[in-house]
Amino acid sequence: MNNRLNIVALAILVALCGCTRIDVVPAPEKAITFAVGNYAAQTKSESVLPEFQEFSTRAWLYAEGISGAQDFFGASGERIIWDGTSEWQPSHIYYWPKSSLSYLNFVSWYDANGAPSTISETTMAWNDRTIVPDDNILWADAAWHFNDNAATYLYDGVTGGVPTLFHHALARVKFQAKATPLSEGNTTWSVTLSDIVLSSVYHTGSLSLTNADPGTRQTRAWWRTGSAAGTAPRWSTSGTVGTIEGDSSSFTLSQDDVFVPVIDTRSVLPQSTSGMVLTFVYDIRTDYDSTGSNYTVEKVHASINLSEFSGSTGEWKMNYETTYNIIINPKTNLILFDPSCTEWQSDPNNKMYIE
Repeated sequence: MNNRLNIVALAILVALCGCTRIDVVPAPEKAITFAVGNYAAQTKSESVLPEFQEFSTRAWLYAEGISGAQDFFGASGERIIWDGTSEWQPSHIYYWPKSSLSYLNFVSWYDANGAPSTISETTMAWNDRTIVPDDNILWADAAWHFNDNAATYLYDGVTGGVPTLFHHALARVKFQAKATPLSEGNTTWSVTLSDIVLSSVYHTGSLSLTNADPGTRQTRAWWRTGSAAGTAPRWSTSGTVGTIEGDSSSFTLSQDDVFVPVIDTRSVLPQSTSGMVLTFVYDIRTDYDSTGSNYTVEKVHASINLSEFSGSTGEWKMNYETTYNIIINPKTNLILFDPSCTEWQSDPNNKMYIE
């Protein structure tokens, strides 16, 4: 039935535009499918992206003999769904136009908690978007001038559809702490963290992207609106700064040299970390023997500018996850702040994996 409806829709389009005829080939091999990957080179079409099992796409048809673009999927876009085995397919069946002079342009995105403010062939924007911990926003390189499923893509094994390469629009951060050593001779220590707050964080911003028709069949990356092609996309922050707080009232570091998450992995707005300050309180209990009665407790208030973490990049980078390690030595009362930054490649909840 879907096949027939699509043919009827094309027939109506022809009637509205005059006597020009648009032919389609209603054969299974001519059904439009998508070859989906992300920036991680190991992702293949046989795998499911870890963040989602469907995304949204808009398409514009340039048909032989018809002037201008026709909205192929509708203004709200079409859902592209992983079939669970081998392909990403639209929720309805669509066929490629028969004429080699007809073609389609595709713009694809994923937004876990909302939608772009603007979508067209050449613009994509999220305006005054407030980012929450479980947010996930991605956009794909625009696919221009396609009139059949691509036979090959960027990586071996990614074949058979509209090339759709996704990029993360957000950053992710997490904070974890450990204490070491926790024993020496007859002396043992225990460390408890509390009142963990990261201040001066922007949660609201805007991202505005631009693309342009290259005139040939290819995918093309988006760049920052108002900038020359090739300029990396960048969020602008807005509104007032806020805070990120620890996920519990207190955290006990009771296993020697074992990290404990104190702020779980979360999405954040990409931005400079200049001015952000991490504050927390920790108690060190020192037991001098095993009786439990011969001990002291010291309360320490700690504060550090996030950009002063040893090795810090000074910003939360789009497409990247930064882990902030807090390492406390209860014997010397020294604290080491040690961050690491890696590409965003996996679901923080480990719900799915990339092959």
